[in-house]
This record gives sequence, structure tokens and C-alpha cells, in this order.
Amino acid sequence: MSIHSPSGATRRLRLARQGGAVAILVGLSMVVLVGFAGLALDTGRLYIAKTELQNSADACALAAAQALTGVNADQLEKGELAGIATGTRNAVLMQGEAVEVNPDETITFSTTLNGAYQTKAAIGAGGALAMKFARCEVVREAIPNFFMRIASLLPGPGGAANQTVRASAIAGLRPSQTNCAIPVALCHTAAPATTPRGTWLEGAIGPGGGGAGNVNMTGNFKWVDFTPPGGGASELRDVLNGPGVCNLPAVGAQVGQPGNVSSTAQAWNARFGIYQGSVREADAVPDFTGYGYTEVNWPSQFGAFNNFQTQRNTNTAYQGDAATGLSTNGTVSNSTYLGTNGADRRLGIVPIVDCAGFTSGSTAPVTDWACILMLHPINNSSGGGGGGSPTGRTRMFLEYLGRANEAAPPSPCTTLGLPGAPGSAGPLVPTLVR
Repeated sequence: MSIHSPSGATRRLRLARQGGAVAILVGLSMVVLVGFAGLALDTGRLYIAKTELQNSADACALAAAQALTGVNADQLEKGELAGIATGTRNAVLMQGEAVEVNPDETITFSTTLNGAYQTKAAIGAGGALAMKFARCEVVREAIPNFFMRIASLLPGPGGAANQTVRASAIAGLRPSQTNCAIPVALCHTAAPATTPRGTWLEGAIGPGGGGAGNVNMTGNFKWVDFTPPGGGASELRDVLNGPGVCNLPAVGAQVGQPGNVSSTAQAWNARFGIYQGSVREADAVPDFTGYGYTEVNWPSQFGAFNNFQTQRNTNTAYQGDAATGLSTNGTVSNSTYLGTNGADRRLGIVPIVDCAGFTSGSTAPVTDWACILMLHPINNSSGGGGGGSPTGRTRMFLEYLGRANEAAPPSPCTTLGLPGAPGSAGPLVPTLVR
């Protein structure tokens, strides 16, 4: 029996069939490979979007929490506005699209970390001051999955085409390890732990002194130099015009006394929205209110803080020298300007110092940190005189509002700084807690 080899036509037919099978396998493999590549690329894109949204949520929560000091009855409104402004500065989808922050859904508040979070409207004015935590949740819906959409690997209508990513963050006020302070020190004998909040502390640090030449060495507080011996009037002016001294010594470190620094009056008064000389509105940010307190218009000389909250809520401008007995001689910013450009500028962090060191030497140790209210402007007239009140001429007053790290009741002072460890005792700063 003879064996016949396949003809050329038969071989070509078999090869064609094999080639068609290979083409089908390659085609199917390409779909699978594209699917896996699409899954990797689109999943990575979603992770990036999640990170971008988390940045927005973190920034929103920190900004909103900074307002929760118990100082202003409208603190939730201030916190909400700050959260919106900060959160929307971030972008999503490869930084190509602004993050949307909807206040009615995104920003909520609670009295405790694990409590019920509610919107500003749901809480109402009666419960605003009790809020201690701010939560921000941001969402980006309908994120297209381009590669998986092409491969159609996911079942269901639109299932592969659109995804939703969300992120949330909670922030509250916690003790810091660094902070910013104004260049004034309380003597530790004037602010013991039993000193009531609302106590007016007197210091003779007005411009021109009292004629004795050593007026800066008297009183319950004084100007202070955080970087002795290199400080001076120009450094203090820069500190008051700016955010404060933000590279502070630890408790126990030595601070100095710069002497009679009457020229700081213009920088001090700018925080009240009063501008004179070389200090202009563009140079120094004012507080939300410039309303001042002296023994003339506040004869009890105690507990002006609650009224200060009221004046802040309406952005009341400095009421004028006739009402306070001062002689500031400056241009006064109006309420509209304070409301638009104001900031937290009259509640200040200050060191408590063992002032006995200034008697025996040029420096003294820091023993603690306190929260104070800047009560009134300083006279800006020539030589520090003028006005019908001794306050602002040879004397100044600050209102003591407790230790800066007090949690119950909380300190009304907050500042920017680095959050501390659980045992930190610095002034309160907004801190992410979840």
C-alpha cells in the first residue's frame, strides 16, 4: 500500500486554519491584556484621585477647626467659610479640576470626636459654642474608567465607565509643640493658677514711660525679647505687624527685656485697625474688631471678653478717643474693612515669666504660657501724653484668659504650629484626629 503525502493545496488549507486559530487566540489575549492594563491604570488613577481628595478634606477640616475656640457666637459660620476657602484650593483628577466643597453636606461639627456630626444649620446658634470638632467629607462622582470601559470587563450598564471616590477628615484643637506669640510677658506672680479669667493685669509699658526712666521694669507684664540679647524695638514692631514670634523657647528657657520700646505703639495699634506713621493697612492685619476697653468706658476693669465677642461678631470699629479717653491720632479702619480683612489678632499667646530675673539680671525664665486679650490701643501722640485716661499714656492693661493649654474650659487662644505629643502643654492648634 502506498502512502500519499498531502498535496500543496491541503497543506495550505491546514496552515490557513491554524493561522485563523492563532489570530483568534491573539485577539482574545489582547482583550485580556488590555483589560488588565486598564484595570491597573484606572485603579491607579482612582488612588491618585483619593489622595487628592484627602488633601482637600484634611485642609478643610484643619481650617474649620481653627475657628472652634468658643470665642465667637458665629464660630461655625467662620469655620465653615474657612473650610470652604481652604478645601476648594485643592484640585482632583490629576490636578485638573477644582474640588467642590458643599457646606450643606461637606462640613459638619460635633461636641465630641465620636459624637453626632451635624451641619451648622442643624446645630443653630444655641449650640454653636459647644462644638469642638469639625469634619469635612469631599466626593467626586462619575470618574470615568477609560481603559476598562473599552474592554467592557465589568458587567452592568455604565459599571465600568463611572466610579465614585470620597475622602473625609476630622480635626480639633490640641496642645502644640510650637506656636506663635506676641512679645509680651506676664510676671508669674501676677497670673497664678487661681487667677480668675477676666482679671485685668496692669503694666506700665506705654510710650514715653512715666518720666522715671525705668517704667518698663514695673507692672504685672512687660515687653519681652525672645532672642536675647539681639532684640529691640524694630524686632518687636516686625513681630507685632506679622503673625508673632513662632520659634519660641521651651519652658525654662531664658527671655530678655528690650527696654523702653515706645515706638511699638503704631504696630500694636494696627491690630485694632488704627494706622499711623509708617504702618499702613497693607502692612499689618487688624483684628475683626477694634473696639477698645479702658477704665473710662469699662470702669469695672474686669471681664471685657464677653463684650469683645459681641463686638467681634459685628466687626465694630474702634469707637474713638472721646469714648476711651485715649489719644491715638491715627486713621481708623471701618467695620467693612475689618469684616473683610480681619483675623484673630487681639487674642494672644504670651509667656509667663519669673520677672525676678529682670531685677537681678538681663533675662528671666519662662514658666508657662497664657492667653490674653489686648484691651486697648496705646497713645500715639508725641511723648505718649494726651487723652483723658492714664491708660495708654503710662500704663496698659491686658485681660487674663487662663493658661494657653487649658482644655476645660478651653483656651480661647489658638495659633498656628506643630501639634504636640499627648503630653504636650503648648497652646492649642488645629490638629487632625481622624
